[in-house]
Amino acid sequence: MPRRPRFGREDGFTLFEVLIAAVVLIVGLTTLFGLLDTSIKASAATRAREGGTSLAREILEDARTLSYAQIAPGSIVGELQAMHGLANQSGGTTWQIARRGVTYTVTVKECAVDDPKDGVGRHENSVTKENPFCEDPGEKAGTADGQPEDLKRITAEVTWPAIGRKPAVKQVETLTAAGEAPGLSAGELKLIKPTVGAPTAPVIVAQPAENKLVFSVQSPEGTKAMEWSLDGVRQTNEPALVKGTEWQFSWFMPLSEVSDGTYQVSVQAVDTTGVYGPPVSIPVTLIRSVPAAPKISYAGFNELYVGGVRKQVVELQWQANTERNVIGYRVYNPSSELVCPSSAETLSLQLSCIDFLTAAKAPKLIDANLTYSVVALYRGAEGEVLSKNVSQGPAGTTALSKTPIAPLEITVPLKAKKTGEGSVVLEWSAPKGGTTVAFYRVYRGSKDYLGRYASVSPANTSFTDTHAETAHEYWVTAASETMTESPFLGAVGPI
Repeated sequence: MPRRPRFGREDGFTLFEVLIAAVVLIVGLTTLFGLLDTSIKASAATRAREGGTSLAREILEDARTLSYAQIAPGSIVGELQAMHGLANQSGGTTWQIARRGVTYTVTVKECAVDDPKDGVGRHENSVTKENPFCEDPGEKAGTADGQPEDLKRITAEVTWPAIGRKPAVKQVETLTAAGEAPGLSAGELKLIKPTVGAPTAPVIVAQPAENKLVFSVQSPEGTKAMEWSLDGVRQTNEPALVKGTEWQFSWFMPLSEVSDGTYQVSVQAVDTTGVYGPPVSIPVTLIRSVPAAPKISYAGFNELYVGGVRKQVVELQWQANTERNVIGYRVYNPSSELVCPSSAETLSLQLSCIDFLTAAKAPKLIDANLTYSVVALYRGAEGEVLSKNVSQGPAGTTALSKTPIAPLEITVPLKAKKTGEGSVVLEWSAPKGGTTVAFYRVYRGSKDYLGRYASVSPANTSFTDTHAETAHEYWVTAASETMTESPFLGAVGPI
C-alpha cells in the first residue's frame, strides 16, 4: 500500500546549501559594488573632461572679445586673466582655475599666421630677433608681403590631475582683423630704456636716468606718423622714426610730478590720408617710492548709537593719498592694535574709521597715550615682478584730545519738503557762535550709526536726497574737529 504524502514537512535547507547561497550573494554584491565604483569614476572623469572642454571654449570666446591689435604673445595671458572668471588662482606663475571641484591648469599661446595668398613677408623682428609667427616647416619667410601678419592663432590647452594618465583638452581658434577699425596697425610696442625683464609689461622700481622712459614701436609700410597716449590722453611729443620701421618716443616722468601706479601707454599709426589705426597698448607700473603718510583731518572721541545703545567710540577721517598705487589703508590704536579694517587680510579704501573700543588695550580718556596712526598700503616689487606681500608706507599720526570739543546744539527745527521730481530737500540753521562746525551729518531711517547717510560741508545748511523712492525719517547733527556730534536735530518725516 503506497505511503500517503506528508504535508507541512519540517524539512529545510541544509547548512551546505545556506553557505553556497551566501557565497553566490557575496559574489553578486561584490560585482555590483565594483560596477558602481567604476561608474562613479567614469562619471567623475566625464564631468572633469566636460569642465575642461567648457573652460577652453570660454577662454577662446573671451579672447574673441579682445581688440585684434591688442592680442600679442606677451600680453594675451594677462589680458585673459583680467577677465571675469579667468583669474589665476594658483598664487604663482602657473595659471590655474578651479571649476566644479577640479583644478585645471591653463596654457594659452598666440602666434601670427602669414597667408601665402598675398605673398610671404619677413617673420623675424630685425631689432629683437623675435619671431611671433606660428611654426610652419613648409613655409619660409620672404620679402614679398610688407604686412605679413594676416591672421592670429590662439591655442588654449587645459589639463587636470588624474590617476595614471594626463588628460588634456586643446582647442584652437584663428582670428582675422575683420570688423576692426580701419587704418594701419602698429606693433611690438615695448620699453627699451631702462632695460627690464618684461619690456611689454615693465615694472619700474627706481627712478630712471634723465627722468624718462624710452619706448620702441614698429610701424607697417605706408605709415606717415605715429602718435602715443597715456591713459587715453594724447601726448604732444610725437614718436620719431629712427631706422627702418622702428619709431621711438619718451615719457618724461619726474618723481615729484608723476605718481606711482599703473599706466596704459598706447600708440597708433597714422597713414598718408590721416586715418588712425587701432591702438597697441602695454601697461607700465611705477613703484619707485613708498606712499606718503595719510593726512588725518579729524579724530576724537564720540558717542553714537550701536544697536540702539549709546556707546563711546573713537572716530577718524583722513584725506585720500594722491599716489595711484595705494590699495588700502590701515588704522592702529595707541597700543599698535589694528582697528580698521577688521582684519589684516582685508583691503579697504575707506577714508574713515570707527574704533568701537573692543580691543584688548582699547584707549580711555584718562590714558597718557592717545595717539592713533593711519598708514597707506601698496604692493612692493621683487625684481621686475609685483610682490604679493602688501607693504605699509609711513604713518600719519594724531593725538586725541582729552577734552572733546562739543559743537553747539542746532536749535532751529529741521525742515523737509518733497519736490515734484520725488527728491527730499532738508534745511537747517547753523549753530549760533561757539565751536566751529567741521561738517554736518545726515541720518536717514535710524539714529543708529548705520543710519548715517551723508556728510555736508559746513558752508551748506541743506541737503537733497535724490534717492527718496520710499518715505524716510531724517535727522541732522553737527560735528566738531574732534568728531564729537551735537544732539540730534529732528526727526522729520516719514517723507
